[in-house]
Amino acid sequence: MNADTDYLFVYGTLRSDTDADSYHQFIKPNFTRVGRATMPGRLYLIDYYPGLLPAQHPADIVIGEVQAFTGGEATLLATDQYEECAPDSPRPHLYRRVRDIATLQDGSTLAAWVYLYALPVDESRLIRSGDFLDPL
Repeated sequence: MNADTDYLFVYGTLRSDTDADSYHQFIKPNFTRVGRATMPGRLYLIDYYPGLLPAQHPADIVIGEVQAFTGGEATLLATDQYEECAPDSPRPHLYRRVRDIATLQDGSTLAAWVYLYALPVDESRLIRSGDFLDPL
């Protein structure tokens, strides 16, 4: 990847291994899949989609994938609009975008943007596996 490449960690309906329309309509045309990855955090089932919260323990890991993109702030703004957390999106926002460290399958790490869930969660809806596609 070149110096203008940035990264996004996706863990729910934007993953390439889902059959969700959101991946095919938004991610596939605008991003390049880097590979499966993990990130510290706790995953909750919000509705038909998940929300990631910061890890509380070292064992709190979320499974997803890293997507590469170019276009800098313009791409990030479009992604914020998609996630309904752009400055002009209705409030309260469901998500907030932050940077964290993703670990790829080969053990290498990189800084990636990720959307953290910004509202209270129901603890009983914790996805203990950390994998939206394997919620057991």
